[in-house]
Amino acid sequence: MIKLGAISACIPLITLLTSCNLYGGLSSPSNDEQHVSAARACLDHGDYSCALEHYRAISDAYADVRINETSLTQLAQAQVFSIADMIASIGTSLGSGNTLISMTELVASRNVMNAANRAMIQRTYANNDLISNQNPKLRAFSKFISAVAMFNTLMASAVGPDGKLTASDLAVGGTACIGDASLVQCAAPGGTNLIDTNGSEPANMGASGWENSPSVDMVWTALSDASTEINTFAGNASGILSVIVDIINTGAATPAAKRQQLIQILGIQ
Repeated sequence: MIKLGAISACIPLITLLTSCNLYGGLSSPSNDEQHVSAARACLDHGDYSCALEHYRAISDAYADVRINETSLTQLAQAQVFSIADMIASIGTSLGSGNTLISMTELVASRNVMNAANRAMIQRTYANNDLISNQNPKLRAFSKFISAVAMFNTLMASAVGPDGKLTASDLAVGGTACIGDASLVQCAAPGGTNLIDTNGSEPANMGASGWENSPSVDMVWTALSDASTEINTFAGNASGILSVIVDIINTGAATPAAKRQQLIQILGIQ
């Protein structure tokens, strides 16, 4: 069983989880370590542009740190994902389907589920793939974060005017979709922004095309890639991690079947 502490041990990102200024007092950084500290101090104050400026100044000797923390900073700057958001959604447990629902609703409330942000998330995923083989768990965790951010952003497009993700937002029959072997009740509801397919879905998170119209197939691809990375950095998963793995392990093949499993496993009402 993996604990959240084990996840955070994979990454040198404690400053993203706290409001304490651990890296202040650096007015003129002159080396990699000082630029890293200055960047984290900027993050501590919510100054993402300042943080990115210092990350860009880091040499290839600290490339893995630069890639990982730049990606996380870009996701936080766009308000599509932050470690703090995830921890707040998880609370004191290891998370559940409701954790993913909460993060999806948070993205929807910020109204940041647009094509430009999806393309940006894809770039962070591709950039994280450049983290060296010497840090496989860091690379896997970073790619996992990008994949979850993509999932949240795609799912947020289905959230209705009430700001809540409901079963009726995903399936015409709402909760009647659960257990419907015919999947008739699991068809896409009229007027949804999360369509079944746009005809040009990217094959994986490393491919282009994420700026196209959000679809259930794209949601599934993002979760599938997140599940793959879990195997590398976590092994036996629990909490939010096991929820993601369970969804993918259903093997749902059609959009209607995927809608059914999302509603059922995430516990969407």
